[in-house]
This record gives sequence, structure tokens and C-alpha cells, in this order.
Amino acid sequence: MRRLAAAVLAFCCLCLPARAQFAADTSAVFRASQLIAPAVLGSAALALHFGAHEPVEIPVHDWFTGLPESAVNPIAVAGDIGQYVPSALHLGLGLAGVESKRPFADRVIESAIAHSISIGVGYIIKYSFKVQRPDGGWKSFPSGHTLMAFTGAELMRLDYGNGWGAGGYVFSTAVAASRLAAGRHWLSDVLAGAGLGILSAHAGLWLLKPVKDLLGLPEFSWDGLSKRPVSIALMPGADPLSGAPTASIAVVF
Repeated sequence: MRRLAAAVLAFCCLCLPARAQFAADTSAVFRASQLIAPAVLGSAALALHFGAHEPVEIPVHDWFTGLPESAVNPIAVAGDIGQYVPSALHLGLGLAGVESKRPFADRVIESAIAHSISIGVGYIIKYSFKVQRPDGGWKSFPSGHTLMAFTGAELMRLDYGNGWGAGGYVFSTAVAASRLAAGRHWLSDVLAGAGLGILSAHAGLWLLKPVKDLLGLPEFSWDGLSKRPVSIALMPGADPLSGAPTASIAVVF
């Protein structure tokens, strides 16, 4: 058997009042039930990797790689790009007016924590255990594309609810399938990536308040199209010494 395996964004607001939409937020507390999905996916990945590689993983790999090349190449390219889509939607949906449990600044911090954990832990596993890829390369376990996609999908569910989360999960599952179709990963790799991604998203929420408190970050409620209007004041004036015209602008959100 083989061995196992920014968040700083600047915004310039010009003019239109926006309507900030937030659902009532609740404290992000750890619950044992939040570990069920990651544990099930991780256990399935280990069981396949160590106990069912030949009877299950190889036939699955053969089926996916047996698809026509004309279909596989676009699927693989779509997976390369699509891995980032759930995370982008997690940050951007609230800016477009979708009701969110947390404002944009909190989502940025939450996402930064979650992705730092997922990428960091994922690559520690990859480089520590060096599982061979189906195409002969290395560092197969877990799938990084799947890890990225499922982290974003679970963040969508946590901040926008199960409806938007379901859409994120459909998308991230397609990304996982694209890695199998491209012949880059085994089934256990994508299951492990999904489990670690979900767990990392929860960790981002668990650590959101402690990190903000540690860094002394203030509360920013602005979220693009929001209930609270963005007020902009432009005040002309003149320099008292030279008489040159001046102007000052104030943005309140």
C-alpha cells in the first residue's frame, strides 16, 4: 500500500446609494455535528485509498478517462477556472444585494482564514505523503482544485443559506468530476479535498471573531447594495493662503 496523504481588498465608492441586506447573524460556535460531513468524506477517502483502490478507484478512473478527448479537454479547462468560482461568489453575492449573514469585510476575513487553512493543510499532506497521480505525477492526495471549490461552496452555504449553498455544491462537485475526467486524481483524492474544504470553511467561521478581536479590527457593515445608504458629500473650498480652489469628499457607509 502507498502512504496517505487577500485578504485585503480596497474599495472606492462613488456615488450611488446602496441597500445593505443582512440576515440576523448568530454566534459561530463549534458543534460536533459540523464534523459529520468532513469525517464521512475523509473516512471514505481513506477506505478507498487503502482498501478499495483496485476494485473501485481504478474502474472509476478508467471510466472517466475513457470519455472522448473532445469532451475531456474543455472539462479540464473549466475545472481549472471553476475552482475559484464558489469563493468569488461567496465574496460577491452580498455586494449584488443577496441577503448575507455577514458583511463584506467579515466575509473577506472569514474566506482568508478558511483558504489559508485549506491550502496550508492540503499542501502539507500533499508534500508529506506524496501519493502518485493516475497520470504518473505526484502529490495527488488531496485534490487541490476540489479543496478550493468545496471551501468556497461551504462558505456560500454558511453565509447565504442552504439554497445558495446547494448551487455552490453542484458547481464544486462538477469541479471534482473534472479532475477525474482529466486523469489527474483518484476518487479518494477528490473526496478528501471535499472533506477538508468543508472543514476549513467551518474553521474560518469559528475563528472569525477571535481573529478580529486579536487584530483589533472594527466592525464594517457596508456590503454594496445594502439597507444602509452610502452617503457622499463633496465640499468645494479655497486655500486660505494661495486662493487656489480645493475640494474635499467624504464617504460614509
